[in-house]
Amino acid sequence: MKKLMLVTALSMAAFQTAQAAAVFENEEVRIDLTGKLQYEAGAFKYDKQNPAQRLNFGGDGKARLGTQFRYHFTDEIDLLGKLEWQLNAEDENDAKTDSLDVRYAWLGFRYLDQLEMAIGRTKSSTSQLVDVTDIFELFGSSANDNKINGIKPFDSKKDDQLTIGYDIGNWDLRGSYVFEDERRPRETSAGDRDYQYSFSARYTTESEIDFVGAYERQSFQGSTDTLGDMTSWGLGVGWRFDPFYVGAINGYKRMTAADDQEFSSHFYELAAAYELGRALFMVGYNNEKGEDDLADEGTRVDEVVFGVSYQLMPRAKVYAEYNVDRLRVDGQRRDDLYGMGIEVKF
Repeated sequence: MKKLMLVTALSMAAFQTAQAAAVFENEEVRIDLTGKLQYEAGAFKYDKQNPAQRLNFGGDGKARLGTQFRYHFTDEIDLLGKLEWQLNAEDENDAKTDSLDVRYAWLGFRYLDQLEMAIGRTKSSTSQLVDVTDIFELFGSSANDNKINGIKPFDSKKDDQLTIGYDIGNWDLRGSYVFEDERRPRETSAGDRDYQYSFSARYTTESEIDFVGAYERQSFQGSTDTLGDMTSWGLGVGWRFDPFYVGAINGYKRMTAADDQEFSSHFYELAAAYELGRALFMVGYNNEKGEDDLADEGTRVDEVVFGVSYQLMPRAKVYAEYNVDRLRVDGQRRDDLYGMGIEVKF
């Protein structure tokens, strides 16, 4: 899993960290080094020329390396920062060349262990909603992030984003605002991004039930026949009762294009996990149906995902997943997808 759902509470948006090794620490400063090596093999995606047929078996390697720091400025304020890269051995392009991408690059502060603020490439506030059902490594979570006319909702990380989190009692409140690069020129054209903002809230009960809500709006300068302002929102609930976890989200996406064209969809996702010793068994279901000008597409996502992972040691695991895609393309049922992998963190 991307998160140890059964034992880890979700922390605030910009400051979630993987297992880290302290390379320097004193009373005022701590500097950590984080990293992960991962190799996956299988049939993960569909052929662009024949979208009902999966690609042949193949493998991908990737690695992450990052550093983060905390400076105890006063008794009330800590200064924070994080920089993390991801190296993909085979990037998603026709040449399958290597790539080096920045995952996080931000500076911020924490006040009284309640208020946190960061700016840069940070984690979006809507991650609180997505995390409820995002329990798989390879598949899953495909209904909430399915694009409308090429625009992706609930993006997990954004550049030039100001993220604020406030944690008080059982409440975790977050907000994000993106200063879009496309609005910088004095002369812009229809379809250029203008701004984006989002809000989310999570309430955790004493019995470890999470109730989550999230809202996101992406705005563009002008509109075209297939592009305009998009609003996405959803509600979710997750329940941890050892050794089980169950989660569900439900939401809508709507884009208003030129000539009052409405492209919208309704999505929902279900996820469950059971921990047995070092093994974790997972199952999920994702569904999205088109509405308004997407209604002719009917069901856009309809899949069942099965997964299992085994913890070899505290920072290493192996996993395998199988995706049963129930969609039909031109009357042909889509092939199932599958994959396996190994992950080592340090």
